[in-house]
Amino acid sequence: MLKTQQQFIEYTHQLNTLLKGSEFDWDKTLPARIEKTELLVPVIGVFSVGKSSILNTFLGMDVLPVGIAPETELATELHFSPEPWLQAIKHDGSEVRLPVEDLAVINKKTSDYCHLRLYLNCPTLEAIAPLILVDMPGYGSSLENHNKALAYYLPRGVHFIVVTSIEEGTLTQSILRQLDNIKVFNSDFSFILSKVNLRAAEQVKEVSDYIDNQLELYFSAEKHVIPIDNTSSAALSGLLATIDPEILFSNVFLDGLKDQNIDLINQINFSCNVVNNSQSDNHSALQSLELSLDELIRQHNRAQQELKYRYSDPLVTRIINSIDRELNNQLDRLTHLLTQKNAAPALEREIADIIRSNLTKNLKHEMEQISSELVDGIAINLMQNNPVMASLDQNWTQNIADKTESQLKAVSSFFETVSEKFPNKADAGKTYRLISTVFAISTSVLNPVLEIVIVFLPEIIRFFSSFNAEEKARSNLLNSIFPGIKSEMRKALPEIVDEQLNALLNSVSNEFEEQINQQRTLIATYQHEQEQAQEYIDKQIEALQSLSTKLKALATSYLYH
Repeated sequence: MLKTQQQFIEYTHQLNTLLKGSEFDWDKTLPARIEKTELLVPVIGVFSVGKSSILNTFLGMDVLPVGIAPETELATELHFSPEPWLQAIKHDGSEVRLPVEDLAVINKKTSDYCHLRLYLNCPTLEAIAPLILVDMPGYGSSLENHNKALAYYLPRGVHFIVVTSIEEGTLTQSILRQLDNIKVFNSDFSFILSKVNLRAAEQVKEVSDYIDNQLELYFSAEKHVIPIDNTSSAALSGLLATIDPEILFSNVFLDGLKDQNIDLINQINFSCNVVNNSQSDNHSALQSLELSLDELIRQHNRAQQELKYRYSDPLVTRIINSIDRELNNQLDRLTHLLTQKNAAPALEREIADIIRSNLTKNLKHEMEQISSELVDGIAINLMQNNPVMASLDQNWTQNIADKTESQLKAVSSFFETVSEKFPNKADAGKTYRLISTVFAISTSVLNPVLEIVIVFLPEIIRFFSSFNAEEKARSNLLNSIFPGIKSEMRKALPEIVDEQLNALLNSVSNEFEEQINQQRTLIATYQHEQEQAQEYIDKQIEALQSLSTKLKALATSYLYH
């Protein structure tokens, strides 16, 4: 176990001890999540660059399928286990245990499974734990599988290994778009130049230097390409040795743990104010919170009525206009593709990749902005309509707003619910609140849109492919293909966006409701049934302040060193 991982587990155990028996709210699932979290390192690139071959060499066994056609259709996580076996994950989250020998067959069953976990008794996998390499479908595999794998692993990957071939000699537009999407999710990447045994050493150095310069130009960061000849595991082992899992693990949890500690101290300060208040003032505060819940329902209903004209319709227009601009920016390249023989497949793939990349980047930004506006609007309204609560804690709505926004923007968190899909779970049958994070909402827009794009693109493109005249091809892109894409997206997007913005609004309202109810609980716990002696009040204050001091000391020891 990593040192950072062990420290965070110790922190949560001590936190649990300090808060045992109290009414202070914190995420008690954290210890288990910290203990079970794995650090996924997806390996991405065009299908022909030799990703699977490089990984087979690293593993010391030919277990991943390779060939001249795309062989990896399902993302495959590589785990260490003394006993080799294969786990296939279905779309409903259920799992199937299979023999390793079934990998080549199962890899093609994309309608049945979403991704795979391959467990191997392999010393090199054991040595890099808790890093988990992921063999990804390449750019060149089926569009649907490529897009789904990227959508699933982009927010989950803690570091990416990007592979391009010496035969390419440059960073393609597709690779640049993927690197840009990685940066959108605040991840980093390492870069491999494969098949260097096919070129002379001088040419390898020339291409490596050129790509280094491209990376610095596009991303303002010094990156060094790692040349690999696909026959030695040393280069990949050396690259993995430069990836610090301690830092990556800290990045996953540290900010959330700090935010939670601050929230607990805010809860304690709020409770101190309750203890100091008179019985009548606390009663007024409880009544005020009851009114806040009523006001929250009114605001939710009002915002729901405004969603379409205030957010949904403008968002659809911005999405379509942004994609249109990006397609026009790539007009020369798309024109070139359209003039080639059998142009349709390559053109479909390029346009779909442009749309996927644009949506990935812009949807996250748009949803973050909309969620911030919804949170701020509710917080301001609650503050203005509840002066009694402001006298108890002048920051009460701001604290709730900050916590709500933090929950919504947690990239590593997704839909958390137990539903009818999992009737065997111990908690089945209870009512669970759905927490929809910004990225979960974004993905719920992204995936169905991409599926629609994959369906309509061939119909639009097939009538205009294989034009020999470049001007005619350009004209058809501008006057037929691009407008056709915009028209189809204009039909498909509104319903999808409406549904997901409603889910976002519900998440914001649910989070506010939970935090208001938590404050009601604290008032009910610490208010006086009758006027208490000052000595008793002082003891309560002293106990709360002591707890606050211990929480700060705990955070200093484990989170701020």
